[in-house]
Amino acid sequence: MRTPFSVIAAILAAAAWAVGAARAGTLADARVGFTADRVLVIDSKTYRGKIWTMPGRERHEQVIQGFEPVFILRADRPLAEVVLAKLHTVVEFVFPPELKMLVLPRLTRHPVGRETVNGVATTKYAVDEDTPQGHAVGALWLSRDGIPMRLAGNFTAANGKVSKIRWELSRVKIGPQPGNLFEVPVGFSRLPAEAVAPLLGLRLKSPGR
Repeated sequence: MRTPFSVIAAILAAAAWAVGAARAGTLADARVGFTADRVLVIDSKTYRGKIWTMPGRERHEQVIQGFEPVFILRADRPLAEVVLAKLHTVVEFVFPPELKMLVLPRLTRHPVGRETVNGVATTKYAVDEDTPQGHAVGALWLSRDGIPMRLAGNFTAANGKVSKIRWELSRVKIGPQPGNLFEVPVGFSRLPAEAVAPLLGLRLKSPGR
């Protein structure tokens, strides 16, 4: 199983492609703050949760195997973080490149129409992009504020592994979000990703691994 996030991550959909390894990036690249219900499907696994976002910052809350991990993604930090409040622990991990395709500017080169997704007006874009990490094909629905309301497609990694990805938002509420939502609580222990990944049933990768 692969980590989303974003969520999920888990979670938490799909820009190490264009953004590069110097930053973790975020799944969304909206120009406004908002909160929404989020569904992320990777292959046969479905992750339902909540997302809070401000430009360059994202928080995903998820229930996975009895735990309630919080995934924090920030464009100004090189790694994503998972907060496990029950264990007073935070884990840093490398964000999977196939989950970071929502923020590629060139994905909006091919508009194919306008559609309303869960009450939000969007422009639909056809996606067919090659990157050093692999190839993405599918469709992306963006609001005028850059909110990624829906994504559906396949990502073929350089090693030939194909992942089917679907992302959708609903019950979107636009507005500023509190800054502390995107910060790790003070005093939490930091563990390597491999130490907690089995608890969540996720494949998390520590830096340098």
